[in-house]
Amino acid sequence: MALVDYSSSDPGSESDSESDSDPAPGQNHQGCRRHSPTSIPESTSTPLTARRQLGHQLSPQPASSPLPPLPSSFHNLYASTVRTATADLPSLHQGRRRIIPHKDGNWPSHIYLEWHPTSSQHQLLQSLLVALTRDLQHLLIGHGLVGFLTSDLGAPLPLHVSLSRPFVLRTHDKDAFLDLLIRDTARCRVPTFALACDDLAWHRSPESERSFLVLRVRAPRGNNDELSALLRVCNHLVASHGQPELYASSRRPGDDSNGHASDAFHVSLAWSFSQPTAELRQKTAEVFARPEFRDAIHSRISIPVEGVKVKIGNVVTNIALPEAGGRTGSGSGKGLFDI
Repeated sequence: MALVDYSSSDPGSESDSESDSDPAPGQNHQGCRRHSPTSIPESTSTPLTARRQLGHQLSPQPASSPLPPLPSSFHNLYASTVRTATADLPSLHQGRRRIIPHKDGNWPSHIYLEWHPTSSQHQLLQSLLVALTRDLQHLLIGHGLVGFLTSDLGAPLPLHVSLSRPFVLRTHDKDAFLDLLIRDTARCRVPTFALACDDLAWHRSPESERSFLVLRVRAPRGNNDELSALLRVCNHLVASHGQPELYASSRRPGDDSNGHASDAFHVSLAWSFSQPTAELRQKTAEVFARPEFRDAIHSRISIPVEGVKVKIGNVVTNIALPEAGGRTGSGSGKGLFDI
C-alpha cells in the first residue's frame, strides 16, 4: 500500500503555501512523488488543499483592534527619571543645576496638575516649537530651545500646571503633609473642570537661571476660580511647613505676566538659558500669531483637570476631584471654593 502523500504534517504551519505548490518536473520535494505541471494530485490531498483554499476565501480576516489605553495611575509609577548621581552634576542635565540639593532626609516635592496631550495636540505643539526654534535661532544662546514635549527617546511626555514651587519635606513630615493635602483639597470642593489655552509668553525663573516658554491657561469662561482655590490650599499648606508660596511675590523683570496670580497659571513647553529680551518676546508673539498656531491651539486644545497630583520624592499620589454637578450640601453654609 502506498503512503498517503500529505502536503504537510501540520495544517496550520507556514509551509502550507509551499507544500500546496507542486515541485518542478524531475525534482523531488522532500521525498514526495514527482508530478508533472499538468498532473492532478492524489484524491487524498485534494480535499485538504481545497478546504484550505476555500477557508481562506470565506473566513473573514479579523480586524486589528487598537490596544486599550493605559490607566491614568500607570503614569504615576514612572514619573521619575533614572538618577545617575546624587551629586549636582550639570553636565548630566543639559547644564541645569538642582534647585534643591540632594540631602539625606530631604524629600523634594511638587504639587501640580498633569495633562497628557492627545496625539494631534502633541503634533500641534511640536510644530509650534519647530517653528520657534527655526525663527528664534539667532536670538537663543546655550542649548537653544529645549522642549518638554518628548523624552530623550522621543516618547511623548505629560505637561504640568504647577500649584506649588519645588519644596522640601523632611522624612517625619511627608506622610502628615500628604494627609493634610488630601483633606484640604476635599474641603475646598473644587469639582472637575477644563482649561483653555490663552497666550504664549516667556517666564524667567530666578531660582534656576532659565527662561521658560509657557502657554498660559485659564477657565473657558474667563476666570480662574478653580485654579485660584486650589492654589490657596497648596500655598497655605506649604507655608505652614516653612516653604515659599507660589505666585506670592509681585511681577519680576523678564516675566510677561501682569503680577496677578489668576493670570500666572501656565504650561511650560520649553526652556532656554537666553534672557527674554524685548526682541525675543516680540518674535515669539509673531510666530504664535500665525493662524496655524494660535487659532488652532485655541480651538483644538482643552485641558481636562480631574485631580491634583503631589510628588514627594519619587512617589506620585493623585488626589481625585469630585465629579462636576455631583456635589451635595455640607450644611456648613460656606459657598463654593471656601477654604
